[in-house]
Amino acid sequence: MPTSLPVEITVGVGSRRVAIDDINDARVAAPLRTAGEDLGRKLAGILCPVHKKTAQRVRVHFDKRGGADLQYDSCCEQLGAQIGAALG
Repeated sequence: MPTSLPVEITVGVGSRRVAIDDINDARVAAPLRTAGEDLGRKLAGILCPVHKKTAQRVRVHFDKRGGADLQYDSCCEQLGAQIGAALG
């Protein structure tokens, strides 16, 4: 099992969606990158009870107010339920 899943992190800048690597201000980028990496570590530990797979293609978007929108692909509803329970 991987220790962390890759997470695509984007940030709302005005009306645009910008990749975290394109944010030049480290005071903004660093905490959001850390939050995304923490999320990747948490999700790596959650396996589907049926298929023994983790979430795939994990994406998180932070809006201009700091709210997060998590999206991922899962093999089935049971994995989604496991993730929902773990992340509350």
